[in-house]
Amino acid sequence: MDFTEVLKRSETGPLTEGKDFLLKILATETGKLVKEFDIRFDPSNMVNTDDEMVDRLFAAGKRLLSVTGIFCRSSHRVIRFSEKEIETHLSSLPGHVVVGSGNDTRTVRHRTVEDPAYPTIFGGPFNCDTDETTFVKFNEAYAREPLVDILFLPGYLRELDGVLIRPGSGLSVRAAILYGRYSREAAMRAGRPDMAILGHAVMDKNEIACSSEEWGLRKSDPRAMTVISELQVDDISMSRIAYYTALGCPIFIAGAPLIGGYGGGPEGTAVVAVASYIAYSLLGAHLPNIGPQHIKYRQETNQQSIWLSGVVHQAVARNTKLITSNTHATSAHPGSVQHALEFSALAVASVVSGSNICAPRAANPQGNNQNSPLMCRLFAEVGRAATRFDRKSANEIVKKIYDEYKDHLDLETAPRGKPFNDLYNLNTLEPADEHWRTYEEAKTKLKSLGLPLEN
Repeated sequence: MDFTEVLKRSETGPLTEGKDFLLKILATETGKLVKEFDIRFDPSNMVNTDDEMVDRLFAAGKRLLSVTGIFCRSSHRVIRFSEKEIETHLSSLPGHVVVGSGNDTRTVRHRTVEDPAYPTIFGGPFNCDTDETTFVKFNEAYAREPLVDILFLPGYLRELDGVLIRPGSGLSVRAAILYGRYSREAAMRAGRPDMAILGHAVMDKNEIACSSEEWGLRKSDPRAMTVISELQVDDISMSRIAYYTALGCPIFIAGAPLIGGYGGGPEGTAVVAVASYIAYSLLGAHLPNIGPQHIKYRQETNQQSIWLSGVVHQAVARNTKLITSNTHATSAHPGSVQHALEFSALAVASVVSGSNICAPRAANPQGNNQNSPLMCRLFAEVGRAATRFDRKSANEIVKKIYDEYKDHLDLETAPRGKPFNDLYNLNTLEPADEHWRTYEEAKTKLKSLGLPLEN
């Protein structure tokens, strides 16, 4: 659908209030659809194998979007789409998008259920707070990882020269410029000057500031944004999309369906997540993404989130050509074995279900540079190994991995780990000995649980 028409509908659609949209429309309709389409969460099968149910799930999600539309919180208008418009849009999807350029060109593809092709690996700091002195080295270490296809969300600069950045200020524009410069410099220092960088400025008006074909984010770089759960946008979201559309770059739109929120339990939230995937595509996303959050655990590797990721990606993979991906927010921090176990369980479930995967981080990062390129290496290795499984085999392995950490999901007591500055030698950008031992320990553990990781 033409984005100009979407913009018009955000100004002319039916008027409503946010609480009415969420409670009277979305929550009510979702509950009805769960019953009508018989969507059931099966805790004994963390990786779903019921094709009929996921097809019903897709039908329920498509129906939900046609009834609710997308609510614009700024205009208090509902952006509506007819079922025919949704069908026409989905039938026109190409199933692939090209990012990067030169030797660093990558084609990101729609994946099918139990697809033997490797997933695209989005690897990077995943929007961790990052200090100015370490930003380039942090991202260079990720770009050096050969299995990483796209540098993922290079990080947030919260201060410059010791001064906190106030949103909308001149200093925030300077930060956006440096964000573009530093990200490109990191890729160049890693020997991958044309590597796709999936990034965004902190504020919508600063998107222009970080854009430059010469030194910053280019047209070949996917530009990222996060929309509001559930099925909501605002003027900031629409402004970003309008700019990205005019620039002509690939667009990455992410959302976090909230289990225990307005969609209800995992069944209803799965219906909302399918509707969200379609909605993001209608808004212009070439690369729609979900992070299946749980309102209680505040992360993405609990049992219900893993199940949701599987059924939603299977539903979308079987019925569309959407190019999907899944984020991985863990209870444990990088630098711990539990962090690796958590992201591995979700990655296996997502990959075998038809998703590409976005590199992990702690759900509650504290301080700067709270992530690890070496853990991203293991993450990529796990993602590739997962292509060897069918869903039945993947289910057994995911359950074994989950059993190893299921009693340690509390964010306050989960292993803390260490920041990049302590996990790596900042001069050589090699992992510290202790961190390398953690990587080896995690890898050995995963192999003992059935993952066919290479030595």
